[in-house]
Amino acid sequence: MLSVPSNARNAWITVSAPADGRVLGTLPMHSPDRVQAVVSCLRETQVLWRSMGVVGRAKWLTKFRDWLLGNEDMVVGSLAAETGKPVAAAYREFRIGIDALDYHRTRGAEFLESRRVRTGGVPNASLQLAIAQRPCAVVGVISSWVYPLAAALFEVIPALLSGSAVVVKPSSVTPLTMRALVIGWAELGAPPVLDFVTGHEAGPALVDAVDFVHFSGSPETGKVIALRAAARLIPCRLELGGKSSAVVLTGVDIGRAAAGIALGGLAGSGQSCSCIERVFVESPIYDAFIDRLVDEVDAFGAQDPDDTTVEVMTSAAHVIQVKNQVEDAVKRGAVVRAGGHGSGHIFAPTVLVDVDPAMSVLTQQTLGPVLPVVRVADAEQAIALANDPYGPCASVWTTDGPAGSYVCGRLTAARVAVNDVSVHLTPMLHV
Repeated sequence: MLSVPSNARNAWITVSAPADGRVLGTLPMHSPDRVQAVVSCLRETQVLWRSMGVVGRAKWLTKFRDWLLGNEDMVVGSLAAETGKPVAAAYREFRIGIDALDYHRTRGAEFLESRRVRTGGVPNASLQLAIAQRPCAVVGVISSWVYPLAAALFEVIPALLSGSAVVVKPSSVTPLTMRALVIGWAELGAPPVLDFVTGHEAGPALVDAVDFVHFSGSPETGKVIALRAAARLIPCRLELGGKSSAVVLTGVDIGRAAAGIALGGLAGSGQSCSCIERVFVESPIYDAFIDRLVDEVDAFGAQDPDDTTVEVMTSAAHVIQVKNQVEDAVKRGAVVRAGGHGSGHIFAPTVLVDVDPAMSVLTQQTLGPVLPVVRVADAEQAIALANDPYGPCASVWTTDGPAGSYVCGRLTAARVAVNDVSVHLTPMLHV
């Protein structure tokens, strides 16, 4: 949870634990001038970092890995406290980050080696073309409060390995984990090529200062960042959310589909762009599916049997957004069959029926434990609705193999599964 003290507005961030409200720490906000100063320092130190070569940089990343493993409990504790995740879920995220680090540091030399290819159609047959990797001096990473550890490491590690310096702008809701990582990097005595900035002005200022920007977050903010980067003619990479969908076809195993979709929509309180946010069900099985889905959602509990704590959402402000979407749907004619209420950092697992495609709960990213279910006439209507707006993931539920393959081939989602959601939820369910 984030607050800005009234006596220091626009100067300090106070981070509180979503689970119990205790203050976890305070951090100074970075003004645009301070962001520029941080980037300028990184630009100077990057020259030496690049000159070390990939082997030298990999040695420092290996030392960083050892520091992470030696301070696992501290890092995981910080992650769990500021996100509100169960400790077991925070440990899983930590291990995913370590896996990503190991993957890149052990393959960096292979990825970055220069290649020579013989050119064709030139007067001098001995002429060769060399292809080499040239790092951007300073890479900016703007990360969200969804997986603030793993998602950041996914971008930080390959950038450092390639020879870039990196500055991270974490979400103002979850900045403490990144602060811990930057402190750990400094404690190693590593070259000062990793830093972070915080505050509402820091994101735009970062885009205006770095040489490459990676952004994870909403499509709306992504468009703003893309335009800002384009104005400077710097490359950017956008990892955007959307509305992941499930398509349920007639003849399906209703029990299996309902259980899988409940997991796919409610795991981690739905706080992932991979979670199911829309369910399209063919009319002949709609009512039976709804009844079974409600039973599954009512029974949905903690993913970890030994963890009996109530799973909270990271951002209280976002809980209000989820609540507003549900209330808007109800005003427009949707019916709540389960949940539908929330306050503070908790929103009850929810099933909405009689949902109309014009409702915001079907067009705007939710990132919450809400499953809106739409009755469709056939698979063609489901495909059209699932593709608008874009969703990063989709699942098709059917016992008809050819029909499932046909629907999968028509969906535009990057990842599509049949009768399964595990491929979408790996970061949450990975052991």
